[in-house]
Amino acid sequence: MNKNTPANTDDRAGIQSVEVAARLLDAMAAADGPVPLKELADAAGMAASKAHRYLVSMCRTGMMEQDSATGMYNFGRAALAIGLAALGRIDVVAVATRALRGLSDRTGATAVLAVWGEHGPTVIRFEESAQPVRMNVRVGSTLPTARSAIGQIFAAFLPTSIVRSQIISENRHFGGDHDVETFSEILSAVRQRRLNRNVGDYIPGVSAIAAPVFDAQGRLVAVVGLLGHQASLDTSWTGSVAETLDWMARDISEQLGFTGSSVPGNV
Repeated sequence: MNKNTPANTDDRAGIQSVEVAARLLDAMAAADGPVPLKELADAAGMAASKAHRYLVSMCRTGMMEQDSATGMYNFGRAALAIGLAALGRIDVVAVATRALRGLSDRTGATAVLAVWGEHGPTVIRFEESAQPVRMNVRVGSTLPTARSAIGQIFAAFLPTSIVRSQIISENRHFGGDHDVETFSEILSAVRQRRLNRNVGDYIPGVSAIAAPVFDAQGRLVAVVGLLGHQASLDTSWTGSVAETLDWMARDISEQLGFTGSSVPGNV
């Protein structure tokens, strides 16, 4: 080992004042909006007098700002600029891909990641489980928008102007026509649950359950899904598979900066 390389990074010397300031930033991030000094200090676990000294310097650097009328604190322009720069460097595919293996391991199902492509919902990552499912779905596969669990999530959260032509094209290809009222009810339920499922309807013997991934602006950027044998994959809304998938999708969204304050509808 290089003598200059510490055996444990936690033992490395640091700047304590930076770590204290970070506690105030964390407390501010957890708040719903501007907060008074005492509340911010309590949340950061320090005395108000100590917090005030740090906040004076943080206001000078633009990391925080204080409202002259109310005296309450909020993030400053520098903090906002750093946050926006960090969000711009997050790769949704990289973040979601890292989660797929854990999702597959926890549920025993095949995990997939899909984005909206030129021809509709497109699988871009595929993490096969120890019990592979025999089906013609692989990286690059395009799924039907109106008939698949993943596709219906795109239909529920993307603007109608984007998905309409794809659904019309599918109706012509499959020689059918989706009942508008029924389909609208399906999409409404998808929005309310932020989960969707398909129990052997699209591919006989194969079930799927899927969840949306949103970015910092509340836009749908991907869908994470689980595929498995209809007889063994638990697709119940309150089952462990649904709970794990829902938690994972929400965690990915949070890593992308999504706060949950503005989930889009189908307009």
